Amino acid sequence: MASPAVEVAFANARQYARQPINLILLALIPPLFIIAMSSAIGTFSDVLGGNLGERAGTGLAGLWAASLLAGAATFFILRTSVRTDGRLVAAGLRPSALGLAHATTAVALAVLTTSVSFSMLTLTQDVADPVDLFAAILLAALVYAAIGVALAWFIEGDLEGSFVIILVFMLDAFVGGPLGGGSGFFAGLFPVHFPSEIAVAAMLGGSYKAEWFIWSGLYLALPAGVSPLVIWWRGRQ
Repeated sequence: MASPAVEVAFANARQYARQPINLILLALIPPLFIIAMSSAIGTFSDVLGGNLGERAGTGLAGLWAASLLAGAATFFILRTSVRTDGRLVAAGLRPSALGLAHATTAVALAVLTTSVSFSMLTLTQDVADPVDLFAAILLAALVYAAIGVALAWFIEGDLEGSFVIILVFMLDAFVGGPLGGGSGFFAGLFPVHFPSEIAVAAMLGGSYKAEWFIWSGLYLALPAGVSPLVIWWRGRQ
């Protein structure tokens, strides 16, 4: 018999697969970003002051697709779960087990969206460093999945949560990322600034800076560490 935490994780997975819109978005968003927007990203980058070419912009689009899908899907699934979590804890499920189940869901969604975007990129583009590209996209997707987890426990409305995720994404993409040539301390404060730099370098075979990986890991550790604490704290309420 599966443990209660495993049962909760599988229930979250069934909830995701049960909604056709999730599967439709998973099938449409990566090709829409990667194929339809690749040339436009390079042009828009010039307008914003960046210097992204079409190949680099395509890699960035794949990272955006995975991040946005992971954050939104995690938020909506766990927002639904919040309504029953209190009853599960009251029935005897430990808050730590509940946190592990939801963290597993977030990681699984990040891996799924990363795999879809990465597959689309490798099938349609010449990728110089596939391993580094996959790592960059996965880092970004995990960060947004963790953000989705935290938002699910602080924002009660689905519409409000969607606006926050989209707002963070737009600031991330258009202000803090390579699209507009964002650099320096302020740009580095945005969630996936450094994974975006890694993704661009991986697409083109460019050089890396060690701090890109260090800061990417630290930025992932922050929401990834806070989200289980939020789940545990809310589960005890």
